[in-house]
Amino acid sequence: MDFVIGFLAALIALAGPCSAASAPASTPTRAIPAPALGAIAEALRISQEASELRASPALVGRLRDTPHGYFRFVDRRFSETVCRMFGDVRAGLPDVNLHGDAHIEQYAVTSLGRGLTDFDESARGPYVIDLVRFGVSLELAARQRGWTGEGRRAFEAFLRGYREALTRPNVDRPPRGVVSRARATFAFDHDLALRHADSLIDSDAVPAAELQADFHDYIAQKGREEGMPASFFRIKKAGRLKIGVGSVLDEKYLLRVEGWTKDDTDDQILEAKLVRPLSDVECVHTDVGAERVPLGMALIAYAPFSFSGLLTRGGRSFWVRGWTDDYVELSIDRSFPLPEDLRQVAYDVGIQLGRAHPKRAAGTRETLELRGLLRQSTRENEGRIRRAIGELAEATVAAWTAFRGSTCPPSAVGWGRP
Repeated sequence: MDFVIGFLAALIALAGPCSAASAPASTPTRAIPAPALGAIAEALRISQEASELRASPALVGRLRDTPHGYFRFVDRRFSETVCRMFGDVRAGLPDVNLHGDAHIEQYAVTSLGRGLTDFDESARGPYVIDLVRFGVSLELAARQRGWTGEGRRAFEAFLRGYREALTRPNVDRPPRGVVSRARATFAFDHDLALRHADSLIDSDAVPAAELQADFHDYIAQKGREEGMPASFFRIKKAGRLKIGVGSVLDEKYLLRVEGWTKDDTDDQILEAKLVRPLSDVECVHTDVGAERVPLGMALIAYAPFSFSGLLTRGGRSFWVRGWTDDYVELSIDRSFPLPEDLRQVAYDVGIQLGRAHPKRAAGTRETLELRGLLRQSTRENEGRIRRAIGELAEATVAAWTAFRGSTCPPSAVGWGRP
């Protein structure tokens, strides 16, 4: 009981002075005690009046649309809340290579392959963060589709894949229907991909020279690692990029570079995205600084993006990676005609994370011991993980409902988006 009281007090202190009591009384609570639901929802709550949202009415509209869209934006608040919920057993939870922001709409089918992408939040931390976050995503996705009970069944498929990969890391069972439908939309047209990138660049162009000078160390790195000539990375056009949900407010640039020849037809597109510090999340850490993002991609991705590396601009680090010609992120509303499609993707993500969580960086050896510890820990904590998913799903809906009618002052929000 002392832990529960302390946990609720910590969440309320974390959330600030705004009260979740302003959420409509119709917000579902299921079997979760009202004080617990209110405290967890408060920890996930943001306001439409936050300074960063005032300048982006389109983003506010997207966050108002669905609980899952809101859930995507409060990623760091969510991870911190999971840390606190498991705080009493934290010492016994194995640290792994975290994706950090695993959800169903992070799954993409590309020219390179398939799987979870977007490694902005990758780091080291307790495995439950990825499991709980993906489980809540499945629950919210199933509710959005009107599939009663399917979130739970999809999470069961996820756990099967996760455990199977911990035992047999070479297992590979792609969700063929979902992948086939996504690939059927591919244009296989590099010129079309370049024109699309140009349209994004031209919408908010910046002088190429502003970024070219910052590319020196990145170009040197690519030369050492891959034998890439400096001329390959001559920037021909550059612009600010404002896409995404959770990362839409992050500083990003899209670059069109020379490629292997001076012929425009083999130009390449690179994205440079600010690497945010991890200081806001209590139980997540890194020993490699900004390198955590390209390292996370190398350890977690089924098929890593090309030209991955870091550049420094104004004393801050940006992760650079190449764009593929064809890239389809799954959509809850469009990518899952049937519940079994959701289950198959969940199973595949389970395999991906089961493979990646215990991996070691290049030059070190994977250990059977960590795989065994993860199998044991998931067995011992499965009930608690499932309860956390249920509670956080309800709390997310409550926080989203409050957001739609939010009156919190700006000083009480903004924790999750530094």
